[in-house]
Amino acid sequence: MTGDFLHSIIFFKKNSGKDRRDGTPPILPGGLSYRITNFLRRHLLFLMLLLCLSSGIELLLANSRDFSIGSLPEQEIPLSQASALNGASLGENGEILIHGAGSSIEFTGLDASSRTLTIYTAGNPGTVNIASCYLTDDASQYGYQDAGYLYFHPGGGHCYTRIRLDSNGSLHSLRLSFDRAKEEFAITRIVLNEKRGFHFDKLRFLLLSGIVFGIGLSLRFGWRNIRFQEERRLHRLLFWGTALGNLCVIFWIAKALFSFGLGESIPYPLEEPVSSYGAYVQQFDAFQKGQLYLDLEPDARLAWMENVYDYTERIKDSNIEDWDQPYWDRAYYDGQYYSYFGTGPLLTIYYPYYLLTGALPGDAFVSLVFSSASVLLLFALVNELRRRFLPKVRLIPYLLGTTAAVFGSFLPLMMASSCFYYIAGNAAMAFLLLFLLLFFRAFSTPQGIPRRILAAASGLSLLLLITSRPNASIAAVFAAAPCAILYLMEKEVSIWNKCKDMACFLLPLSAGAAALCAYNYARFGSILEFGTSYQLTVSDITYNSLAFAPEYFLGYLYYYILQPVATELTFPFIRMDAGTIFVTGNYTYHAASMGLLAMPINLFLGFFPHRHIHKEDRCKRFTYLFAIIGCIVVSYLDYCIGGVFIRYLCDISIVTALFALLIILEYEARIEDGHFAGRVILAVFCVTIFLGAMLIFSNENCLLLNDAPEYYLRIMDIFRLG
Repeated sequence: MTGDFLHSIIFFKKNSGKDRRDGTPPILPGGLSYRITNFLRRHLLFLMLLLCLSSGIELLLANSRDFSIGSLPEQEIPLSQASALNGASLGENGEILIHGAGSSIEFTGLDASSRTLTIYTAGNPGTVNIASCYLTDDASQYGYQDAGYLYFHPGGGHCYTRIRLDSNGSLHSLRLSFDRAKEEFAITRIVLNEKRGFHFDKLRFLLLSGIVFGIGLSLRFGWRNIRFQEERRLHRLLFWGTALGNLCVIFWIAKALFSFGLGESIPYPLEEPVSSYGAYVQQFDAFQKGQLYLDLEPDARLAWMENVYDYTERIKDSNIEDWDQPYWDRAYYDGQYYSYFGTGPLLTIYYPYYLLTGALPGDAFVSLVFSSASVLLLFALVNELRRRFLPKVRLIPYLLGTTAAVFGSFLPLMMASSCFYYIAGNAAMAFLLLFLLLFFRAFSTPQGIPRRILAAASGLSLLLLITSRPNASIAAVFAAAPCAILYLMEKEVSIWNKCKDMACFLLPLSAGAAALCAYNYARFGSILEFGTSYQLTVSDITYNSLAFAPEYFLGYLYYYILQPVATELTFPFIRMDAGTIFVTGNYTYHAASMGLLAMPINLFLGFFPHRHIHKEDRCKRFTYLFAIIGCIVVSYLDYCIGGVFIRYLCDISIVTALFALLIILEYEARIEDGHFAGRVILAVFCVTIFLGAMLIFSNENCLLLNDAPEYYLRIMDIFRLG
């Protein structure tokens, strides 16, 4: 337990009032520096043991392939002896030039035992290249067998790569097939059994040390059982320090995206054709020109089509390149193009940025602002709801669980997929969290002007949420409704105060809603039409409608709740699948996605009925219940009207992760110290963080794989053996 640590604190407090022998003033009681120094002195041997363990694991992982080579001699394969060059050629300096994807090279008559294969490349900075490796050996002399994948970046620090190539007996022949190569590069060397010598990955060592020290210290001192005490400065610092740690992940992703220009400012007036920009930039440009429709000239063929929203009719006698300008995912109405993406990001990021700089923000910058705000707001909201709903929580699960909520809500994935599609969802997450934070903070604030300012700000936040992604606002309203209804039913509060509170909330919301309705009517002739009914996409979505047939329930249950991620043993270990949905008997859009329960933290929603969850608080009970119901409503609407896509799941992921965390924290706080269930909960948090982190590298856009190869391969290094 914490006996030794606490004993040192008690001893210190008893003697803290005495002057020290060197004449310096006494240390303040409970001084953090004294406690840390005393702890390090008393447990130095144990800490050194953990450090040695971390170092030993890193040394083993970093040098395992050199160990496997043993005494086998290093052998360089002469490039000039390639027996087949398909889509490749020999260069003037003896190198092999790979001209593009689908190329392959082959070497025969090798007659050598192998344990590793290393290739060296050179080329221009570009993207991650992937080559499949095949071999024949004594166990398979007449047919090539799969041997592994090589990931490398010819134009950067990862221009060489080494894999395990363990031949059965002698290696006879070798074939490299370049499955992913976007531009020409050169292979300068191919070496069997090359030892790279002593290696030590500092980043992996830091990660391993964090894991080893976290587990070791928690087991030895029972830190998992420490209760969170908000009045203690150390606990508050740990909580907000954890928030800053999560922010570092967001900023690391942003740095990767900025490295290839995705965060650069966009000059205005626009220097390129309007059609080459995203929806938000196009809408900003339209507003600046005093018009609601986008400044895109519609192709003449759209005017005489029988059903312009039928994708098959649009491509019947042409292809995408035939059209005068891109038309994908814009609304086409009355002969003009419109954007159905809301104005929330425009009003809060694009216009302020333009007023300050005279330019427009790049996609990565907008995502960075919303993602950073979402992380801080999520921590603040968890802290606010903990004060309101949770009688007590343990410190370690509180910190680790809130981090799991960040990763389990797909926030890092949203940041890593920066483009106007994801900006809408990213903004919705930020405004949803801001709305709930201000809403619940208002109810915990005494009657008066501060309370009404918070109420007005929460109403404005809800409006911004609606103008960013209307679907997501449904779950937010469901989560907030019980608290508001129960407040209106309170007899202790005067009707006059209730009216003033509600008026402060509703006035900005109503005024904004009226403006939004007028905006919709001016564009589409309907106050409730946002433009999605007129979008030019993969199908005519006006045929999509809310359905309550058993096959729809079955499809929803699998694709939105249960669908697992595909797994493999190569980085990033998981991927989201897409396919055809046959259960509904008609076309349903299905892009890269996963089920809600594939993110393990959401499994904790099932603990809501458990007897350990405090039920006497009606506000808490109904808030949890209505939040879950709201998420079901939103996701079922998305399934019926939109289809299956990870972006649609992000409409509810922040809400499910938040309330799953609150539910399990209360359960965890009520079980006995040291109970096995507590360790399982921590393990689920860790798995959630890992999966959420891997989705940074495996998602629809794969921006880091395609455009930030050094960042992608640097993280892959952590999981390479040797």
